[in-house]
Amino acid sequence: MQVVYLGRGARESGVVPSIDGDGIELLDNNWNDYGYETFFHTACRVNGDVVNLGAIRLLIDDQANSRAYLAGLRENGWDGIFPVLDGNYISVPSEITFYEQLSGQLGADVATQIAEALRDASLLVARGDERAEALVATPGFDKSLQRERGAVKAFVDGWKILENQNIAVLDLGFRFNDVFGDISTLKLKFQSESPLPHDINVLIGPNGSGKSQLLHQMVKDWTSPTREENVGFVSKPNLSQLVVLSYSPFENFPVDLASRSVQDDGAYRYFGFRGRSKPNDSDKLGTIRISQEFPRRNAAEAMISCLRDDQRFRAIRGWAQKVKTVEAVLQTAIDFDFAAVQISPEPAPEAFYTDPFPDAPAVIEIHSADDLKRYIPIPSGRGRQLSPQTISEHMYADAGVAFFRDGQPIELSSGQRLFAYLVINIVGAIRRNSLILVDEPELFLHPTLEIQFIEMLKKILAQFNSKALLATHSVVTVREVPADCVHVFERTDDGLVVKHPPFQTFGGDVQRISSYVFGDSAVSKPFEAWIQAKIEELGSGDALIAALGKEINEELIIQIKAMDRGQW
Repeated sequence: MQVVYLGRGARESGVVPSIDGDGIELLDNNWNDYGYETFFHTACRVNGDVVNLGAIRLLIDDQANSRAYLAGLRENGWDGIFPVLDGNYISVPSEITFYEQLSGQLGADVATQIAEALRDASLLVARGDERAEALVATPGFDKSLQRERGAVKAFVDGWKILENQNIAVLDLGFRFNDVFGDISTLKLKFQSESPLPHDINVLIGPNGSGKSQLLHQMVKDWTSPTREENVGFVSKPNLSQLVVLSYSPFENFPVDLASRSVQDDGAYRYFGFRGRSKPNDSDKLGTIRISQEFPRRNAAEAMISCLRDDQRFRAIRGWAQKVKTVEAVLQTAIDFDFAAVQISPEPAPEAFYTDPFPDAPAVIEIHSADDLKRYIPIPSGRGRQLSPQTISEHMYADAGVAFFRDGQPIELSSGQRLFAYLVINIVGAIRRNSLILVDEPELFLHPTLEIQFIEMLKKILAQFNSKALLATHSVVTVREVPADCVHVFERTDDGLVVKHPPFQTFGGDVQRISSYVFGDSAVSKPFEAWIQAKIEELGSGDALIAALGKEINEELIIQIKAMDRGQW
């Protein structure tokens, strides 16, 4: 399969290649990374189908402008077919899915041949290629080829895709400024020889101990082009993306990367009640504000992202179908047949579909006295028939995602609605090897939905080889996580202490966990004050037990007797 450069430009990947038959064409782009122009969109055809591989960066020895250098070679007779004879260059794709897609469609051998033609840096460094190693050590590699988080991940682990090795998110260390102004270190445990699940780590502790503050610092380190001294990830994390979910009205995470000049804006995603208003002439980025509109809009757009990713990445081995995953997870908490998004009255239904047109209703119309609402179903069985582009163009995103049962939309409780936001947004945004940060997921979830949320998260993380870090007060959540993944924040006279429970929390006793984390065994509870007052009023514990009669349980009898004897 040929890889060629013909001097043609393009503003995005996924366009039709100008070559005959199957192949990959590198397309000119004038994106500048601190003085280096190495960025190329790609056009690819495999077995007659256009495949959106994404972009790639190509660094040539002693050259700051790869595009101009290749154009010069073409003028001097080079036919544009890679490899460039006698040329010392390396490349890194913008996403690790570049070679995952090629490997899935063509096999690992052909994908490796393409990587060799492009002199993929990850593959060559893994093989000990000295010329590639020398280029990796140059300023252009860090300033340009490793500027984006997805490209960092592609360099760290891309060779494993080509050599069929498993990719794992490793244990992570993070240094942070704690609530006392000192430097503390969090050691996240994602790898273990234990059979217990280590996909989720939890931060827990009383208010004011700095859990959310740590998450904010992690986001700042991830999104900042320059690192602060003494704080941040201890070593470069082999992650492709950071996703933040926080539905607290008081949080202040960055909503996007709009203020940064980056190509891979998906390396950081935020979901919550904050977002940007629509840009205008006087405000090019839009004003950040709080609104219930943003969770609805995010969910609708994430649903289309699920559909788009399923179509784009279906050739990747073991690809977890996103729309099907959303359905399966949400149906554990919501009784529905399919999800749908609201669309405009135009165009005709067939415009939203490719062949074959579905036998089931293409669109659903809900009539009321003075209104007509039109919806397009997005069930997992229609994934390849629907047109994500057309749906996006005609979707009323502010209406969110609707759920239908027996042909009619259903009403969700506030907890079910938030659960749906969490699920759809995580699945829509997640890439392979992501880190999901969730701040206080229990805010609007009752205990049953808390457990279902953790169950959902474990399933999604496993499918996308990703990990999660939760800041919480929920002991119900802690009970679902092994003790070495539980990080208890405690303020002491000597500063902040981050420790693990000395007992196994996975499947443990909720009261024991609560007492250890929050010290509530030493805190007088309202019902205990009531018992003490009643003992004094009635004269004895036995008198109180007799007065309560059938309204008392065995545990309360034991506590009353102990309090009466002064042993509680």
